[in-house]
Amino acid sequence: MFACRTRWQDTSVQAAKEEQLQHAVRQLQAEGYHTLAGKLPLEEQLAESWRYQWEKDGSGEVRYFVVSAKSKGDSFDAARVQAESLAKVQLAGLMETRIGQLVTNRLETSDGNTVMQTVASSKNLVTTRLSNVYPLLEVYRECRDGEIEVQLVMGCDRRWASEIAWAVISAEAVQSPSRGGSFSFSLTGLDQAYRNGESLRFSLIAEQDCYYHLFVFDADGVEQLYPGAYEEISLYKKGVEYFFPRNQWVAYSVEKGNYPVRYEQNILLVVATRKDIPFTGEVTVGNVLGWLRRIPEELRSEQYFSFLSE
Repeated sequence: MFACRTRWQDTSVQAAKEEQLQHAVRQLQAEGYHTLAGKLPLEEQLAESWRYQWEKDGSGEVRYFVVSAKSKGDSFDAARVQAESLAKVQLAGLMETRIGQLVTNRLETSDGNTVMQTVASSKNLVTTRLSNVYPLLEVYRECRDGEIEVQLVMGCDRRWASEIAWAVISAEAVQSPSRGGSFSFSLTGLDQAYRNGESLRFSLIAEQDCYYHLFVFDADGVEQLYPGAYEEISLYKKGVEYFFPRNQWVAYSVEKGNYPVRYEQNILLVVATRKDIPFTGEVTVGNVLGWLRRIPEELRSEQYFSFLSE
């Protein structure tokens, strides 16, 4: 009797959710919204965005930050860019409280001004530096005034967002002195998305002789790509393009975690240093960022690159 009752409740809940989903789909269609060619059908996009909102972590808290934004423009691209910018601002706003906690805990400071300044700086940094946040729902419609309206629903893992926000702000917002002594480098060849089992391949070129260190952040933490057991640290000459992995027998394989979402977000952190400053110790988010902060600004340059795994 108990088992039958449980199944009946689960079926009823599922049926209610399905009815809600179909009603929401009909409402969007009635309002004139369409999906782009090649994108998932409207029902599947909406269902995925709802899964993001419903899923809880082990402690019973909502696992994902989910925001929606809409904007109008004289073209689809113009409207989409504006809607995406608004969504990212909202995501950064949701992360402010968590960022404040991270600043207080990891900097071991109770200085309220330091925390407030860092949090204020972080919102803009996160908004501008974190790209390729996957849209869960992307629809558009033509308005009577001839403009195009785009509506986006975007989401990201709360833990991932908190850690990556810290990764972005730690080197730039926490330390306020000018970075005039730093130098630049460029990365090419990194794709926006990778399937499970595919490998990262990219090239780096710097304006100064330097040493590279590569780390990948995801929802589970951080891993060191380079240097590694089969790829030793080396001095890279300025103006020369170098391809990674350096060893033909090494692959930087993408492994998607065991999560129900279609895409996972990752950040590749590339650190270039003028001197050989090795990273030692256990590879954790705190240790990697602590090592980065201890490198004098005139000796380092770092950039963050995002990509998706599916």
